[in-house]
Amino acid sequence: MAASSFELKVLSPSRQLMAIRATAITLPGTLGYMTILPDHAAMIAELDIGEVVVLSSDAGDNERFFIAGGYVEVENNQVNVLADVIEKAQEIDAGRAEQALKRASERLSQLETSLDLERANRSLKRAETRVFIAATMASTARLQG
Repeated sequence: MAASSFELKVLSPSRQLMAIRATAITLPGTLGYMTILPDHAAMIAELDIGEVVVLSSDAGDNERFFIAGGYVEVENNQVNVLADVIEKAQEIDAGRAEQALKRASERLSQLETSLDLERANRSLKRAETRVFIAATMASTARLQG
């Protein structure tokens, strides 16, 4: 019989963010976004910068997160997300994210020879993703309010 949910743990170096039963999780892999459902094949994949969306089997609500890399491990309806950096969407400081986006854009526009282009592009991607997630949360709150 097929399972209707799986055990999900989301961990970062500083804390365990969640341990719940979930029906789906969408994650940014280095090769593109992936969605994990119950009875998913065993795998380990590297994660990229992006948005994580979790559908909890308890509340039935989506929970959103910003993630800046890590790994996901799937085996026997156990999913472990090991994140380098992860933040709940509602914890994102939109003003700070906007400032980081501005700084990263300015840094890339100058194109100095001493600029670490890969690092600058990752900073820009992190800032853009945080701004996007914060704007999505604000938009959703307006629609519900």
